[in-house]
Formats: sequence, C-alpha cells, structure tokens
Amino acid sequence: MKRRLACLSAALLALAAPPAALANGDPASDVLPFKTVFLSSQAPSSSPSGRGLLDVTTQAAHKKLPIRVAVIYQQPDLGLIQSLWRRPQPYANFLGKELVAFGRYHGTLLVAMPNGFGVYGPGATPRARRALARIKPSSGSLDDLGRAAQQGVLAVAKANAVTLKAPSSGSGTPALVIILIVLGGAALIAGVAFVALRGWLTRPATP
Repeated sequence: MKRRLACLSAALLALAAPPAALANGDPASDVLPFKTVFLSSQAPSSSPSGRGLLDVTTQAAHKKLPIRVAVIYQQPDLGLIQSLWRRPQPYANFLGKELVAFGRYHGTLLVAMPNGFGVYGPGATPRARRALARIKPSSGSLDDLGRAAQQGVLAVAKANAVTLKAPSSGSGTPALVIILIVLGGAALIAGVAFVALRGWLTRPATP
C-alpha cells in the first residue's frame, strides 16, 4: 500500500510540474509555448525587426498557417544545449519536438541563426526548405538577423501558398516616439510664436 501511495504521489507531482520545468533548458522552449517570437535576449516589441516578426506571425496565424520564430543570435541563447549552436536544422527539430510535447503547439517553427535557417512542422515542406536556402542570413546585428527571419517567414508562407504582407521597414513607430515628435513640434511652434510676439510687443512705436 505504501508503495502504491508513493507511486501515486510521484505521478501527481509530475502532472503538477509546469511545462517550463520539464523542458530541456533552452530559453526559446520556455517562451514559444506562449508567444510567437523569441528574439535572443531582447523583447520583440522593443526593436523594428522584432515588431516586424510579430506582424508577420500574426498575419500567418490569421491565414491559418501558424508560424513561431526563434532567432538564435548568440550561443548563450541555447541555454544548456549549446552544442547545437550554428546547427539551425537540428535545433529546429529539437525545439519543434519540445513545443509539441510541452507547449501543445502543432504549427510551423522557424529557427534563424547567423549561418542559416531551420524549419519544422507542417509548413516545413521541401519547397519551403529550398526557399529558405536562397535567403542569406546575417552575422551582423541582432536586428539584421531579425529582418532575415522576417524574410524567412514570408518565404515559408509563400511556399505553402499563403501570401503575407511584408512589414514596413520600421514596422510601426512606437507610440512614445510619436508623442515625443508631436510634443517637440508643438514646443517649436510655440517658441517661434513667442519670439515673434515678443518682438512685436517690444518694437518702438512709430511716431
């Protein structure tokens, strides 16, 4: 009886464990069950390329072709499995299986590394792989690699007969920037008006 109770307790603890605790230590596997974009150590919404990726993955989901993206810019992005650094397709296979097992995600996964792409899932057709092979990734900045990943999403979608609209170069100007521009313009106009009014008021009266 004690043995049965111990086994039952162990099973209940395993079921209660959060999915992230069951994953294999790579940060993207903790993010992508809940979000569509993993952009290295950066929040996607904080950069133009990240916002572009959020845009195209949202479009893809609306067109019934869910795509999630892992942008692996540096080796530490792989957490405990750094042996897969610069091996985008093996990592895509590894991460894709994790997302199925722990995130219940059954869509397409795109992995972008500085030396190439990997793709996994229903959208990983031979045509999609050929299209990705024609895209040159970037070993420059994270933003450059993020833009290459945008091209990868568009290519995978097109290879699956889904057309997505390319995001604008800035993928939307953040609201704070817009507010600052408006306030700056208003302050400039007010300053010019003040100087003009002051000059008019201090001008000697004409006899």
